[in-house]
Amino acid sequence: MRIYLENENLRKIVYDILNIFYAKEEFTFVGENPDISIKNGLIEFENKSYFFDSNLKLKQILFEILQEKNKKSSDWGILTGSKPLKLLKNHSFDDLKNIYKLKDNKIDLLKSVKESQDKLIFNPKSFNLYINIPFCPQRCRYCSYPTIVSKAVEKNLYVDFLLKEISQINLPKKLDTIYLGGGTPSNLSLKDLDRLLSLINEKFIFDEFTLEAGREDTLDFNKLDLFKEKNVGRISLNPQTFTRNVLENINRPIDFENFKKIYAYAKKLAFIVNMDFIVGLFGENRESFSKNFEILKNLRPDNITFHALAQKVGSKYFEENINGNEIEAIKIGKDIEKFTKENSYKPYYLYRQKNIIGNLENIGYEKENTPQRYNILINEELENIIGLGMNANSKLTNGKKYRNERNLRDYYKNIEKEISDKNKLIENFINKPL
Repeated sequence: MRIYLENENLRKIVYDILNIFYAKEEFTFVGENPDISIKNGLIEFENKSYFFDSNLKLKQILFEILQEKNKKSSDWGILTGSKPLKLLKNHSFDDLKNIYKLKDNKIDLLKSVKESQDKLIFNPKSFNLYINIPFCPQRCRYCSYPTIVSKAVEKNLYVDFLLKEISQINLPKKLDTIYLGGGTPSNLSLKDLDRLLSLINEKFIFDEFTLEAGREDTLDFNKLDLFKEKNVGRISLNPQTFTRNVLENINRPIDFENFKKIYAYAKKLAFIVNMDFIVGLFGENRESFSKNFEILKNLRPDNITFHALAQKVGSKYFEENINGNEIEAIKIGKDIEKFTKENSYKPYYLYRQKNIIGNLENIGYEKENTPQRYNILINEELENIIGLGMNANSKLTNGKKYRNERNLRDYYKNIEKEISDKNKLIENFINKPL
């Protein structure tokens, strides 16, 4: 598909709609001999002209043209933003259907997510703490985050700097939630985890504490005992899939017997456990993914998050142009809907990403009233979040943002400035919050 675009300011809008129907290598912007020409408020296609006078109208018309041409649609209609629920601040569900062309199944999904979130109360003046641990034992091929495969001595030094940042950050003592993410926080040594968790408990009180312990090969019973002792209430144990050849391909091996032992002990300690899965990994199909459902029926984790693969710059998948099977991913999405309903899982948060396979979505499910506050408040931007550690983001409800340095060298070098800058953000917000 060849597109001529006179106004470059419209490029992202046009790209997003094209991306619904085509892989990125299947369309290009050209200067002459286009299949579609967009200029002077007109879309010209196959000897027909369509007038548009707004960005929204451009999206609607282009979507209808490509829908008819490709005999293909999208359940999300023209919606390409990452946070669909935000539209409900100014639009009704009927608007989403009539203006944004969402299908009934996605309307029903959003209604269910909103119903779950409406049961919780959030305060835009409250603070939350995110702590980034950027280390992993191996780098997964789909991963685009600046994670580091490192030696123990580097992790020790990082924790030293992180403790400095925690001790000097001027947050209120009472926090809503704390999230220790990464990376793989459980990849730290028991000693470093003890140092870190002890200081957190010494300095703060909180309602919810989550620790990403995504890989079973970074865990043992001693670490789980420590997490429990230090008031961690939730852990994420993330297989991504139980399909062995797919895991080998993404450089994420799993010892399933050890996984089951770790999971059983975590449940014995009464952790709320989330498991992450990725739909659309290379080599995965509907049949192989269905085995995950059989295992999940037996394990019955409290939360399950199903992510649809999004090919991102910085990942091996992007560099090597590796894609999963879109048709199979869409089928798996339907199976997830069936599985969650049959097993009493309710959707409680949802977001979407650029270049997401099958134009699907990422959904977090919970059962027995165990939604994770942090996932909701960060996704919907409901409360203040202060980020500590390399590459950590801070975002306040007054719109102010701050990002720590993106690599270890600069993070270490500029630690004093990072602490000072964030303390000024916090002080200014407390004195004049909104």
